Amino acid sequence: MKKIFRLLLLFFLPFVLASCGDKKESAQSCSIQLDEQKYSKVSENENCTNYERASAYLGRAGMSVSNFLKTGATDNLTKTLGIKKLSPDDPTSAPTDYETGNRLYVTKALCLIGANVFVTPPSTRCPGETLRTRSTDELEISMLANIADFIYLNYGVLDNDSNGTLSDTEVEGFTKLQTSGISVEGLGTGLAAYNNNYEVVIGDNHYISNSNQTKCDEYDGNYTDNASSNTTCAARALALGTSITEIRPIFKLDNMLDITDGGTLNTLVSMVSELSMISTALSSDFDSLGISSENSVRKQLTLGLSKLDNGAKDHNPTANAACSAVAVFDVMFLLVKNAADNSTTSSGYKSANLISTADLINAVDSSLSLLPAGASDVIKALPMKSARIVYASSTDSSGYTDSYEKAESSLYQAMKNTRSLGTDDSIKGDGKVTFRELICVAEN
Repeated sequence: MKKIFRLLLLFFLPFVLASCGDKKESAQSCSIQLDEQKYSKVSENENCTNYERASAYLGRAGMSVSNFLKTGATDNLTKTLGIKKLSPDDPTSAPTDYETGNRLYVTKALCLIGANVFVTPPSTRCPGETLRTRSTDELEISMLANIADFIYLNYGVLDNDSNGTLSDTEVEGFTKLQTSGISVEGLGTGLAAYNNNYEVVIGDNHYISNSNQTKCDEYDGNYTDNASSNTTCAARALALGTSITEIRPIFKLDNMLDITDGGTLNTLVSMVSELSMISTALSSDFDSLGISSENSVRKQLTLGLSKLDNGAKDHNPTANAACSAVAVFDVMFLLVKNAADNSTTSSGYKSANLISTADLINAVDSSLSLLPAGASDVIKALPMKSARIVYASSTDSSGYTDSYEKAESSLYQAMKNTRSLGTDDSIKGDGKVTFRELICVAEN
């Protein structure tokens, strides 16, 4: 991890507090005072420009040329920048602790010249600030502030002993999931076939059928219904003048382990949110300054950040190998990613609560059978890309629902907490850090 920050500093050192020393102004001018490193005086002087004040705040945060020219400055960033443990008494709020130690000055700088993402209401970091158009000088300082914030956030949260080194143990301890009892064989999921029912899609029409499709009822807003008519799915297709498009086995989810251990992973969720905000802001600054994705500095920065923006893949020792932490997480994540809630309409249910059959078998539960024993060759030949999930609405599994928010309380809480970890896809190098990528850091 230390290599990342050394790269960042090497590339952005030319920007570090580049004051306006070439201007022939009085000794009392803000720019001259910046040259004299009178950072406190300039930062609190509202007559100075936002660019000058933000530069001064970063000076107070330790982001100055003179500070990094000291011997061994990049060997211990915690010491060099005076980074303190964020929220030591309440680790869950650490990523959003904007005021402890010198991160307070980084925050003040970002509130003056940072990207609009920091001030967009309701902003907890820069309340009362308004959206603005920034000058080139301000954009350059904003880039440096984002780098500073990135460093403060990571060391302030992860460097438990404040020795300036992010050890594998510290990183692994922070990103460790509560995975006891969970495996890719489906342990912890409670999945089972739901009355051997299937959803049958015929063109734009949806039906619920029994296992051999001799009973095929039109979907009426509830996938928890059982087919009772004597009309076959083949007859339905014949009447519509088209063939069956897809069949989807319906599985019931009776219980699920809470991978967040009752919400104790909130720090990780908050960390992902903060990292995403910083990376988005930095990308915005690059674009605003006309620094394209092909620019060598930007490429090197992206390379340096690849440990975080890793696409949820293991790159050490084998590039793009499966990340074991994500493989376990996906057992739960894939079950909640597309879950319908109370706001989902009956029409919306048609595209919700689906999981690809490949993910269901390969990533969630390899013991599940997609077809009942003795299924005919005709049924086996029908297209099957997805499976559907319904949720237990009572502790005795006597009732089921299409909305996870109506699920039995413990199942609902486990799903809610897991969904809070983020349902975004992980794409390497897209400038965003997702939860799935963060738990892969230890394997990169």
